[in-house]
Amino acid sequence: MAVTQLFRLVICRSTARVTFHAHRSYSQVSPVLSERLRVFESLREKQGNKKRVEAAENKALIIRLADGRTVKGTAGVTTPVSVCQSARVKGALVSKVNGELWELGRPLEADCELQLLGFDTLEGRQTAWRTGACILGGVLEGVFGAEVYREGASELGLYCDHLLENNVLSLSDVEERCKAAAALKLPLSRLELNADEIQELFQNSKLRLQLFEEEMNGPTVSVYRCGDSIAVCNGPLLPHTGLLKVFKMLQLSTVTLTSQAESQSLMRLFGVAFPGEKDKEVWEREQEEARRRDHRRIGTDQELFFFNDVSPGSCFFLPKGAHIYNTLTDFIKSEYRRRGFTEVMTPTLYSTALWERSGHWEHYSENMFTVTSEGSQTYALKPMNCPAHCLMFEQRVRSWRELPLRWADFGALHRNELSGALGGLTRVRRFCQDDAHIFCTPEQLEEEIVACLDFVRSVYKVFGFSFHCLLSTRPTPCLGEPEQWDNAEQQLERSLQQFGERWELNPGDGAFYGPKVDIQIKDALGRQHQCATIQLDFQLPIRFDLHYVRQDGQLHRPVMIHRAVLGSLERMIAILAENFGGKWPLWLSPAQVMVVPVGGNSESYAKQVVRQFREAGFMVDLNEDQGATLNKKIRSAQLAQYNYIFVVGDKESESGTVNVRSRGGKQLGKRPTDEVLMSLTQLRDTRSNQDEF
Repeated sequence: MAVTQLFRLVICRSTARVTFHAHRSYSQVSPVLSERLRVFESLREKQGNKKRVEAAENKALIIRLADGRTVKGTAGVTTPVSVCQSARVKGALVSKVNGELWELGRPLEADCELQLLGFDTLEGRQTAWRTGACILGGVLEGVFGAEVYREGASELGLYCDHLLENNVLSLSDVEERCKAAAALKLPLSRLELNADEIQELFQNSKLRLQLFEEEMNGPTVSVYRCGDSIAVCNGPLLPHTGLLKVFKMLQLSTVTLTSQAESQSLMRLFGVAFPGEKDKEVWEREQEEARRRDHRRIGTDQELFFFNDVSPGSCFFLPKGAHIYNTLTDFIKSEYRRRGFTEVMTPTLYSTALWERSGHWEHYSENMFTVTSEGSQTYALKPMNCPAHCLMFEQRVRSWRELPLRWADFGALHRNELSGALGGLTRVRRFCQDDAHIFCTPEQLEEEIVACLDFVRSVYKVFGFSFHCLLSTRPTPCLGEPEQWDNAEQQLERSLQQFGERWELNPGDGAFYGPKVDIQIKDALGRQHQCATIQLDFQLPIRFDLHYVRQDGQLHRPVMIHRAVLGSLERMIAILAENFGGKWPLWLSPAQVMVVPVGGNSESYAKQVVRQFREAGFMVDLNEDQGATLNKKIRSAQLAQYNYIFVVGDKESESGTVNVRSRGGKQLGKRPTDEVLMSLTQLRDTRSNQDEF
């Protein structure tokens, strides 16, 4: 859709004109919504007056576009919308200003680098779906009389959690209502409100106030007006609702909240929205391919793993699944040996005293599984390894000569995820990570970060993943001194520049205890996943009072780095299964070779070949089905995703050869068995993704 056709809107007018022309009168809505809209406009007028007083004198801007062009503008006046018009850019839904997501209607403030993003980008799609969620919330509230709890979006679509009594929703009816509401081209007006203002705005909504009480982390929350409804959303959103033309509601399900009394009838309506029919068609093709590659289907078809209600959210890995699991673990362990990491083993169950000391009990206890033993002592299964590694560090005095200490731990972790959030291997309650912690001196920090980044690149290259890095900086609130944060962020930035791969700034998304580098990979379907992370932590060394002795004989505080490359092994197996579509590369495959004997006395020779390859560490099976034809046996092996099929008959038995076919049906011909074993061993040990040899 051409952005230039949609920019002649009231959002480009002054604040006063938006107030009177962009929003229709709210005298026709319910008294509760009418009062809420009145409060919103009152708060907006106050903030508008304050902004007008604080506004600086307009100055000229230089705006650099991603294609290298430059555009001139005026601070406080020029918006990404007007840049799209002047640069003739079509299809933009949101922008990035110096790496920060920026609404198209928000004025630019200084010289900047501007990226204009459409629906074909993750950011553009998320912006469209967040806006769609606001439209959906308004429809449910204004048309169907629901009380809305939360609007939001995920990588899969948009959703609205709501309470609706004595009414049954028709998904098609909701779609049409959303489409009609979007066609009004309603502008979206944003306010940043503090806790007192939120209390005033939602004074008649227990659900909304409960949400803020449970989830308000910073000093303010973003609130948007969309027509006659008020939505709570992190943003950014579209300039107006008219950019969305198509809605599709997918599912209505129950939602579990912390307050069980309030959640008995709470429902989540999940759907998607698109700028046009073509975008919907592309999405439908993507969904069909995703269903074909769904790791849960692959896990069942290939007998890799299953789940059972006797242990919800915990995976049972069958022999073939365990092979993949162990192969990934061995891969990371081999890298550990090359890169100076040593493995440690730590307990699974700890007294709450440890979690109170680390600070996790205060912030994370509701996500822990607890056990009460004799004497009413409470213990918790560990959801992470870092506090235990701090205990190990403090067991004796450490010298500067020992640093950096790089400790890796594959211990089982448990997190009490809500049952509604569980989904195959991507969200589980019991899992393992390729978790490691590095204790180093401040002077060693940059070198260690670069080494961690190189570790990530080396591993992801094997899988064929492309990736980029996000430098996530200081959130609000955060712990530690500003100078400490500034220095850490500068060190991470220097490390990323030295690393040489593409990276972006991700302002305000760091952990509360330190900045971090998140690594996003792109799979074969173009989907992005965040698995690897490198996080700096100033707080745990302080909370555990960790020290080392420097050359000067004085005690100094170490820096702690949290580091994972694969992340959760369970989740990585799901990503790899879908990335490869179940066609595992030889080195990772749980079904590497199928031996098919053909007539005569070939069966004994076939068993000899199986034994020879198994002794070399390959996953090999023998098809002994006497009733199946050769073609059926070969086809069965191909459908089961065996990398290679060895056909052996009397001639092969006499010559010590095997007739090799690939999974894709290509005949590689008759070759000496020892030669094939050597070639496949090389493919496996080099972790090659090639099929031919």
